[in-house]
This record gives sequence, C-alpha cells and structure tokens, in this order.
Amino acid sequence: MKKHLPVLAAGLTFAASAAWFAAPRALCAEPAKADAPADKPADKSAEKPKENPLHLNAAKRAKTGVTLAHPSSITLTPEVAAFGRVLDPTPLISLVAEFETARAALAASEADEVRAKKLFESGANASAQVAEAAHATATRDRAAVASARARLLAGWGRALADGIALATIVSELEKGAALVRLDLLPGDVPVADLKKASVSLLGGVEKFEASVVGAAPAADPQLQGLSFLAFIDGHTLPAGAALRATLAAPGEPETKLAVPRTAVVYHQGSTWIYVLGEEDTFERKIVTLGRTVGEKVVIASGLEADEQVAATGAGQLLSAELQAGGGPDEG
Repeated sequence: MKKHLPVLAAGLTFAASAAWFAAPRALCAEPAKADAPADKPADKSAEKPKENPLHLNAAKRAKTGVTLAHPSSITLTPEVAAFGRVLDPTPLISLVAEFETARAALAASEADEVRAKKLFESGANASAQVAEAAHATATRDRAAVASARARLLAGWGRALADGIALATIVSELEKGAALVRLDLLPGDVPVADLKKASVSLLGGVEKFEASVVGAAPAADPQLQGLSFLAFIDGHTLPAGAALRATLAAPGEPETKLAVPRTAVVYHQGSTWIYVLGEEDTFERKIVTLGRTVGEKVVIASGLEADEQVAATGAGQLLSAELQAGGGPDEG
C-alpha cells in the first residue's frame, strides 16, 4: 500500500493541474457563446414602396394647387406668320416732301405756260421768248415730279407713291403711328385684299393692329418672301425694333383644341402636358403646339377632346417627377 501512495499523489496533482488549466479556457469561451450573431440584412421586399408623385386625389390636388380642365374648342381662320421691323420714316418723309414740292411747282409752271402761250398766240403782250421760257420751266418741273415719283415707286412701292400724301403721313406720325415692314417666308401667301395684320414686338406679349398700306417694292434679302408696308396706329415704336406678325391667309376656318398656356411644360427640347388617367394618376404626354390665342395655346396633336389636363400645377408635377427619378424621356 505504501508503494502506491506516491503514484496516487502524483495522479491527484496531475488532475488538479488539468482542472486549473481548463478553468480559464471555459471562462474565456463563455463570453463568445454569449455574443449575439451579426444582424442579417433587412429583406428588401419588406421595404415600403415609394409613393408615385403623379398620384394625386382631389384633396391632394386642392392642397398642391393642381387644377383640371378639359380642352376647349377654338375656331381659327388660316394665318401666315411674318417677321418685320420698325422703319425710320425720315427718308420717306423727305422724299414725299420733295414730291409734293415738285408737284406744286409744276402746277404753277404749267399755269404760266398756258397763259404765256395764249397771250403769244393772241398777239397780246407776250413774246415767243416768254412762251418758250414758260414751257421750259414747266418741262423742268414735270421732270422733277417724275423723278420724285420714280424714287417713291422704287423705294417705297406703288401704294405709297400713289395713295399716301405727305399730309397723311404727317397725320399718322403725329398720332404716334409707326411705319413697319412685314416679311413673309417663301411660299406663304396672305389673302388678296389684305388690310390688317396683328403685330407684336419680338419676345413681347402685347399685340398691335397694323393697317397694311400695300406690297413693299423689294423682298427681304434673307427671307426672300413677299413683303408689305404698314402703319401701327397709335403706338410709337423705336426704329429698328424687331417684330413678328400674323396675316390672314386664304382657306376655310378650322376648329382646334386648346389648353391654357399654364398647362404646357418644356423639358429636354420637347413640349409636354399632364393628363389625368385612372386612379387619380397623371400621365405625361408629348404634344405639338399650334398658335397662341390670348391665354390659350392650340394643341396641334397629342391630345383628345375628352381628356382632362393639369391646367395649373403642371410645373410642380414635372418637378416632382424629376426628383423621383422618372422625368420624361426625350421622345
């Protein structure tokens, strides 16, 4: 028995040592077991879907200022567009004054010629020399009138040379009228008895009525179309100002759809409107514009008569759609 005691003591010592070395490992291992597993990424399918910025019920439309309107029908008479400029009337006034002066001088010299001729033929107190001098003066004055008239014809056209006297031009200018020239594009033709034109400054909104005098004697070197001279009554405009105009054209009136100008938005070179679709959701539509009539613009294509458009707030719809990443494509 005594022989086995050292062996037993050695075994107990070894067991105690093993337990001591094992204890710290267990203590260190326990926190690892206590650590929570890493969070798993959230399921994207569970995320809340983004709200459609074009879905607006009646309450939201009222809150955001979006109003609806049906297209209106407008009857349009055929028109052609023209470009023009305000002319300096000084050269015309000078030439007409010269023409009027020459005519007055001719009237006096012709009366002298007739009187001298009668006196000479009757043997009264008039020599052949006096009659010849009176004839020469009248001939000179006739040449002066012809020269002034020819320059009026060449520079300003038959309408001004024949029908507009100096007193008329002065009267128009005293009333604040502006003399303008209107040039059409090649191939565009107005009505034969053109009397009026609607004119505005280039880039301006206010429209003026112009009284057409007649055809201009020469075409614009760039446009190469028909040209007309006109007076804008009661409006003094600066010489050289650029104009745009519309003139009545041959043809029958047509009925077109029109919407408020506020319904039209522009993006990436295209023209758009927003139409109310199903479930109070707006749909953007590309359209082709026609002429502008007051506060409305004609829609040449891209819109149906029974559709409702965003008459106001179209710009807000476009902005909201762009912010959401769904702006209109180029075409």
